Order: sequence, then structure tokens, then C-alpha cells
Amino acid sequence: MTHLMRGLPRNGYELVQYFAMDYERLWKASATQVYAELSRMAESGLLELVENRASSRSHGDYILTDAGRQELERWLLHTEADHGVRDDSLLKLIAIGALDDEQAQILIGNEQAYYRRRALALEKRLAEWPEEHEGRIWRGRRAIFHLWLVQARQTLEWLEKLETCLKNPDMPMDEIF
Repeated sequence: MTHLMRGLPRNGYELVQYFAMDYERLWKASATQVYAELSRMAESGLLELVENRASSRSHGDYILTDAGRQELERWLLHTEADHGVRDDSLLKLIAIGALDDEQAQILIGNEQAYYRRRALALEKRLAEWPEEHEGRIWRGRRAIFHLWLVQARQTLEWLEKLETCLKNPDMPMDEIF
């Protein structure tokens, strides 16, 4: 998306890979969803389909039109974000009381394993950040990876406290959290 915002062409395959690799926490989009959205945006005049850059995986590249840039700015500056994102992990943890102690520990352990893997992957990504990625757009992107790392670490701490909470039902919640 940063390439499109800067006027650099990108094809659907590249955008699918981009979302799968970097931004699954923002928009977990299937290839079908990405291609449908690209088509819709092109039909609306927000993107222009231009000649292929010789990629065998592409039917063409998209660039952001002036109207697309204006719509992007309108969306960024004047549309309230949807903060009601569904999180299956939290839905499961809310219902943890329906499980016995052993089952609850399995659920917590699974979540801890996920967040440990996530934190390690983010640490690695940040440690390997390319030196040439230091412009304004890249700094914002890197800041998001730092935010996700903080969130992963905090979630791990919270899961430890949840374990304590479930193992010690007589301990006051304020002492745990």
C-alpha cells in the first residue's frame, strides 16, 4: 500500500503477499478479497490498471489516481476508524470459565505459544529492518511493528496473570492485575 500511496505501481499478487506477510493483523485478506477490492476501486476510478511490469503472476499493475489519493486522504483524516475489530483469541478467553482447569490451561498455553512466536517474529523483523527503509512512510510502518511487539509482550504478561487468577480463585483481582 505504501507503494500505491507514493504512486508506484503494484499488482494484485504483490498486494496479497504484502497483507499476508506484514499486515495480517490489520486486514486478514484472502486473494479473492484483495482482487475484488482492486477491481471495485478501479471501476470507481480510485485506481488505474496500467501495463504489467513483466510479472508472470499479474494481469497488470495498479496505481493510485488523483481521485484515489483524495479518497485516501478523506478516509485517513475524516472517517472515524472502526474500533470494533473481532478478535477470536479474546472471544475464547472470555469464555474460558466454561472449561475445567486442565482445559483452561491448554487454552492459555496455546495463546502463550502464539504470542511468543509473534514476539520473536516481530523482534526478528525489526532487527533485520533494511537501512534503506527510513523515509516518512517507512518510519510509520516500523512504528506499527514496534506497537505490535509491545502488544504481544503485554498480552504474554496478561496471560500469566490470567493463569494466576484461575489458579488462585480466592486472591483479590486487584492484587493480580
